[in-house]
Amino acid sequence: MPAKKKKTSSQNSESDQRNYVQIAIDYATEAVNDTERKRFGKWARLAAKRFLDDLERAKQKDAPFMFDEWHAVDACTFIESLPHVEGEWDTVNVVLHPSHVLFVVQLFGFRNRDGTRRFTTALFAVARKNAKSFLCSAILLYCFCCEKENGPQVVSAATTGQQARIIFNVAKRIVEKLADLREAFTLEPFANAIARYEVGGTFKPINAKASTQDGLNPSHVGVDELHAHKTHDLLNVLKSAAGARRNPLFLYTTTEGYESPGPWGETRHFAKQLLQGVTEADHFLVLYFSVDDEDKDEGVAADDDFDESKWIKANPLMEVNPLLLKEIKKEAVEAKQMPGRHAEFRIKRLNRPSSAVGGWVNLVKWKACNDQIDLDWLKQYPCYGGLDLASTRDITSFRLVWKVENKIYTHGWRFVPRAAVQFRTERGLVPYQAWVQAGWLIEAGDEVTDYDVIEQRILETKERFDIRGIGYDLWNAQQLSKKLIDADVPMQEFIQGTKSYHPAMKALEEAYIEGNLVHGNDPVLNWNASNLIARKDQNMNTAPDKKKSADKIDDIVALLMAIGVMIGGSEKQDRSFWEETA
Repeated sequence: MPAKKKKTSSQNSESDQRNYVQIAIDYATEAVNDTERKRFGKWARLAAKRFLDDLERAKQKDAPFMFDEWHAVDACTFIESLPHVEGEWDTVNVVLHPSHVLFVVQLFGFRNRDGTRRFTTALFAVARKNAKSFLCSAILLYCFCCEKENGPQVVSAATTGQQARIIFNVAKRIVEKLADLREAFTLEPFANAIARYEVGGTFKPINAKASTQDGLNPSHVGVDELHAHKTHDLLNVLKSAAGARRNPLFLYTTTEGYESPGPWGETRHFAKQLLQGVTEADHFLVLYFSVDDEDKDEGVAADDDFDESKWIKANPLMEVNPLLLKEIKKEAVEAKQMPGRHAEFRIKRLNRPSSAVGGWVNLVKWKACNDQIDLDWLKQYPCYGGLDLASTRDITSFRLVWKVENKIYTHGWRFVPRAAVQFRTERGLVPYQAWVQAGWLIEAGDEVTDYDVIEQRILETKERFDIRGIGYDLWNAQQLSKKLIDADVPMQEFIQGTKSYHPAMKALEEAYIEGNLVHGNDPVLNWNASNLIARKDQNMNTAPDKKKSADKIDDIVALLMAIGVMIGGSEKQDRSFWEETA
């Protein structure tokens, strides 16, 4: 966070304190207005737009949160009172870059109606050497000293003790340097902990092995380099242990890494869905700096790895730190000549994923098909269904489709066991509990899905609508399908392969691209659609790829099965759906 303190239009005239909220607004406005993506990448622009929209949303009387400028300013003022503890700088104390101001202002400015922080999970993703570790340390130190918490346990968490000490050691050196800070908050630094005697608090590093000890009750958790975690184990333990805290914080700071089965891929995917408006999560803050990959939705080509003008998108501090630009230039020269260095350059300096697989659905076009569904009106028309029973421990989907006047209408019911709702809620990414409360998900069973509940719903639906056929996968639904067939439900086996799925995928793609799909802005279906990755056979026929898809796709699979039954399956794959059924 280099740069000298210079008086700008964003500085209060009455004092030397900067107008942090205005700095955040100006920076976000600049990002949103950068429509040609010269300085800001897609994800930073979407994060900035979310901030500006939320400021307006917070002014509404019925908003679930408010914006309190005092809290935003207090946190920024505290951080800018801290000294540099590494390197040589033009100022004694830290001067926050606008990218950091934007993050801190949001994290502490937005409050729930009871006064607690709106955001209990926050992600700051940026290329290396952009001061993310210092930012994490400073935020955790502010929480430790200034947030009202009885017996706070602030944790710097990592898979190894050495990694966990990176954030902790920065905080420890700050406390050692500042006698006034130690006195004001009764702090005492030790080799492996910082004590705060006034409230019985501790700030310490912790690794995977230590996290299983009894008595762990973290109030604030900082995880630097989230990509390095190979499993969810550590985060699961910490999430569970923090359950009793009224105002917890899980702060993730990271640069991209090589793909692994750990939490980073899931967290990144959720963060991007959140910024795109696919899902809602008022508790989750995201600020993500990266050069741009190809964006088919908006017709934008991928940034060239070696185009120097694009590097600032992943390195916001580059504009105030000439040494950072110099380092990146040197690494770029080596990356051009040595293929083995190129991948590392893309990941660490451009904050690009090691492998990125594009989704099948164009979300811009998909989200536009959000007209509401009138089920009473649709009762007069025949319909077809799809039943996906792929999982007994997560989502099972039953979905209907109607074709009326050249449009496909769809409505569905999704069933989940209570254990899945609890697990997803603890993970804090996909809002299963909110969807249950809103009626988008139906709880059925405890540990596994209760198929009796699904059977009853299908039988009730058969009485209400003119169902002509329901596609299902025999391998997963032998018992249930037999019971439904015995009850005169028109079940039709749907073969799980590209030959069966391709005509349905072609028809669905034609429908939503042309605006001839109506899905009612169903958040579960939207989420499943954004997760879908397609696989192709040698004849370029497509089908859903459950192994490569980022998360659950059961609901859109059920939709495809229903469309496949409606258009007659593989026999008609060479003709347009609209020609066949117009």
